[in-house]
Amino acid sequence: MTIDKQLLKNALSGKKDVALKKITELVAYKIYESQENLGEKANYIAAIDAIVQYISENFPDIPSFRERLSHLSKGILSVHQFADIIYEYYRENHFLDFEVVKNLISTAKDTDLKKITDIVAFKIYQSSEDKGPELNFLSAETFVAHYVSENFKNIPAFKEYLATLGKGAATLETFAQIVYYYYYRNENEQSCANE
Repeated sequence: MTIDKQLLKNALSGKKDVALKKITELVAYKIYESQENLGEKANYIAAIDAIVQYISENFPDIPSFRERLSHLSKGILSVHQFADIIYEYYRENHFLDFEVVKNLISTAKDTDLKKITDIVAFKIYQSSEDKGPELNFLSAETFVAHYVSENFKNIPAFKEYLATLGKGAATLETFAQIVYYYYYRNENEQSCANE
């Protein structure tokens, strides 16, 4: 029997399971204290994603996880130990999802992502899809966040890929071009299919 990731996510987001909730809060706090602080909501989402991924990779089912948690130690110590394990796992893998990437862009915590988004927004401005600066930026932010979260496991993998494209502003321009063409090509294919 495999773990239902959505069920586990719901359990982590809910308030019924005190141990899971505490582990989630501790991991989110550890992310907050780190250089990888993404903001309160994004830290919490990243913590949930890391816990779900860790449990699904390391346990056949939720009862097995609960049994392991009870064997680590008793009471609050086991929760802290498990939060440490999850945080280390998170640091090694630094999972990306749409909200995490969007937060990195909107807060300009990752300057490469912010610059790429600005370039995509400018490309939209130059196209027939121009809807004004604010909507162009929101569209670009959505495109970049979606593309990066769908195609890269973590920020180091994204940065590694950028390095293969070259150095400096030309690299960011190339990546922005990839994102822009990917979304507008798909949009054109969908509109042709609908006709």
